[in-house]
Amino acid sequence: MSKLVELDLKPDDKTLRQFGWIALVGFGALAAMAWFEVLIFGFGLGAARPAVTLGLSALAVISLLQSLIFPRANWPIYVALTLLAFPIGFVVSYIIMGTLFYLLITPIGLAMRLFGRDPMMRGFEPDRESYWVESRRDRGKESYFRQF
Repeated sequence: MSKLVELDLKPDDKTLRQFGWIALVGFGALAAMAWFEVLIFGFGLGAARPAVTLGLSALAVISLLQSLIFPRANWPIYVALTLLAFPIGFVVSYIIMGTLFYLLITPIGLAMRLFGRDPMMRGFEPDRESYWVESRRDRGKESYFRQF
């Protein structure tokens, strides 16, 4: 696994306590969506609607109670959701980045090439003595402490 992405499979109690509160909101929202059959539950749950809603609500409340009493009890749910979400996030991030590149960056680059614009001034000019570009303004030393 890359050092850029590290899965936290041994979280501390503070992280598990925070997860309990997040799980309350997340599973509670899923329970509300299941009850009203909207968004991901829009296909209709039929007779299973009360059971699914009760199960998600129970999971929300249990996660909160565990985080208040004994945060380590949230560890299996935390790890399961982490392992489930990691590959989804990995694939979705590549899809988003590829889509942005091919639908945004590539057309801009092709249009710039079509109109002959070269902001990096990469053209070769054999008669030119230097390719050095002078800075446009003088900056005082204090500007390094106010970068933005």
